[in-house]
Amino acid sequence: MPDAGPPGRRPRAAPAGRAASLRRQLFFWLLPVAGVALFVSALADYLVARDAASQAHDQGLLDAATTYAERVQLSPQGVPRDMPAVAQRMLLAEPDDRVFFRLVDANGIVAAGGAGLPDDLPDGSAEAPAFFDLGEGQQRLRGVAMRFEAGGRPFRLAVATTTRKRDRLMAEVLLGMAVPEALVFMMTGLLLAFGIRRGLAPIAPLRREIARRSHSDLDPLDMAPVPEEIRPVVAEINDLFARLDRALRAQRDFVADAAHQLRTPVAGLLAQVEAAERAAAARPLGAAELAGVAATARRLSRLVAQLLALARAEPGAPLPMEDLDLAEVVREGAEEWLPRAFAHDVDIQFDLARTPLTGSRIALREMLANLVDNAMRHGGPGGRIRIGCHPADGEARIVVEDAGPGIAPGDRERVLERFCRLPGAHPDGSGLGLAIVRAVVARHGGDIRLGESALGGLAVDIRLPAPAP
Repeated sequence: MPDAGPPGRRPRAAPAGRAASLRRQLFFWLLPVAGVALFVSALADYLVARDAASQAHDQGLLDAATTYAERVQLSPQGVPRDMPAVAQRMLLAEPDDRVFFRLVDANGIVAAGGAGLPDDLPDGSAEAPAFFDLGEGQQRLRGVAMRFEAGGRPFRLAVATTTRKRDRLMAEVLLGMAVPEALVFMMTGLLLAFGIRRGLAPIAPLRREIARRSHSDLDPLDMAPVPEEIRPVVAEINDLFARLDRALRAQRDFVADAAHQLRTPVAGLLAQVEAAERAAAARPLGAAELAGVAATARRLSRLVAQLLALARAEPGAPLPMEDLDLAEVVREGAEEWLPRAFAHDVDIQFDLARTPLTGSRIALREMLANLVDNAMRHGGPGGRIRIGCHPADGEARIVVEDAGPGIAPGDRERVLERFCRLPGAHPDGSGLGLAIVRAVVARHGGDIRLGESALGGLAVDIRLPAPAP
């Protein structure tokens, strides 16, 4: 046989399937967020670096163009045919970068350079130079165009260079950023895993606390060390423990009371059967002995039926609900009550109106049966009973009145308890009738009141919540 484990511990069942891990879900939700944040940060750094490199390149173009324009203005021999070396150094170009320039006079004649640059270049000034881009792929050019005067003559100058140096610089910047960003991403993942594990660490003591408890230990869990996010769950567990404790206590009380109450009729039935056996040995069994046995058996049968009805009405027992008419439930029950009422000369009056209700038909029938039975027992032969139901102020109301001796105001709350029997009560009673009524009313979320009847006896006024129209 498998080991059942230590006392008070339930054997751990094999998992039906792999459950979703909260730690894993948090990690896989937070890691992409951290990755997006790092990507946005890296992209912002890259754009800043690209703009800085582009500005430095444009400034080099502008400085080279300005230097060439000054050489044209200062040269007495005429227009220089080549780009000065000092201007080329200002371009920050690589050895494999190519430099282009074009100088055009007022008549549109190319005075210097011109190879590789088109005619339709943007027009700028020394104060507002015009930058431009030409070509695609490996032959991209970045340049600047400006106008200036030399010796009283206007010129247009365009200086451009390939972008290999700038592109290589940006690739180096991107590669230099990729490695640290990857390391940061890995460290972020490790910190997330560590932080999630530490954040969920308080769940483990809570699990151990619940696992070590026996089935009878239903004290509330300590809320002090529980994180705020888990407190609603622990509060619901404590509420569940409280409901289970009440249910188990009610079950224990019910079993104890049932055993106590069943002991008397069972002992009486056994004594009568033994007496009948002794009498049968001396003479044939008479009607008196059989009547006593039958009466005791009927009382025992009714007590068992009432105990079962009370068990069905207790909290936690399944109670199927349906939409019904309370007046129709009374009419169904009347088919059982009227023959008995005729046999005991009891007059039952009905004042019924259509009363919609959501409830258990079986439980309500049992409730009404106990009310009518109590009224017949205490009213005696020739008594009167009045049963009425109607909707009132958004509730379903039912009132059962009798012409019996009634109940003193000081005892009305006490008779709703189980197995409560007042002095002078009917000998066949068990003290469960009104307890069953109160349990059924409580399961339906209603209210019960005991008062004086206009017929002179007890009036039981029950109000149940009615469904919304």
